[in-house]
Amino acid sequence: MNFSLFGKLKKFGITPDFLLVILGNLWIWRMFSKNPIVALSSFIASWFLYRSLKNHKLYGLFIVGLIILAIFQIRQTEIYSLTYLTEQEKVVQIRRLNEYPPVKLNLWGKIVWIPLPHWLEERPEALILYRIQKNLSDAVSPNLYFFSNHPNERVGIKEDEKFPYLLLPFFIIGLLGIEFRKNKTLLFFSVIVPLALVSLIGDKVDSEPITMFPLMGVCSVFGIEYIKGLVRKLKSPTLRNLLPAIFICLYILIFLQTMLYDRY
Repeated sequence: MNFSLFGKLKKFGITPDFLLVILGNLWIWRMFSKNPIVALSSFIASWFLYRSLKNHKLYGLFIVGLIILAIFQIRQTEIYSLTYLTEQEKVVQIRRLNEYPPVKLNLWGKIVWIPLPHWLEERPEALILYRIQKNLSDAVSPNLYFFSNHPNERVGIKEDEKFPYLLLPFFIIGLLGIEFRKNKTLLFFSVIVPLALVSLIGDKVDSEPITMFPLMGVCSVFGIEYIKGLVRKLKSPTLRNLLPAIFICLYILIFLQTMLYDRY
């Protein structure tokens, strides 16, 4: 019987790779410093999602965890109307209005002017569409999660490092490798709901879009597991041992680097 710590955790599906990614990032530790309940909910929701994607019937518990995170995110978000424009956005709007050429139609000898600039730039429907599009583009940007949103830093928002940038290729591999066809409900709640929430209420939230944390973390875990499977198939025992060791060392160094940058 395995009485080691990892042996006991593995019985619950908590693998070293899972712990490395979910706890080895500054995002969850900032959550702990601000609200331990949010951090614990993020960890548990990530675990339920991880287990659900491995064909365990825990997606109902993941949905509950995600709803809890959504409540915290809504409460912590500085929500503005979808038609609200900042002073900078108003200046941009005026500039864009002046860039439109006059639009007119000649109908039966009578000139009819078309207020196309007003329809595309000032109508509430257009403003709502632009705002949702912008919020969504911010939420799906890898820069937001791996590079402190550089070079798209936002005015009035402190951009923080969330996951070590070393995880970006593993996240992409994991995201592409996950098959949601087996469970459309899981697809809806793990991907569609978090993105829709950020699109509608924005991302001016104290703990960042925390409903995205389980998906970002778990995809990175799956990517690491996939690459580890390829490494195990290498014929060279030296490479099989050396490559994981190099990865762990790089991960620790990058994590310490981002921690120091975050403090100063």
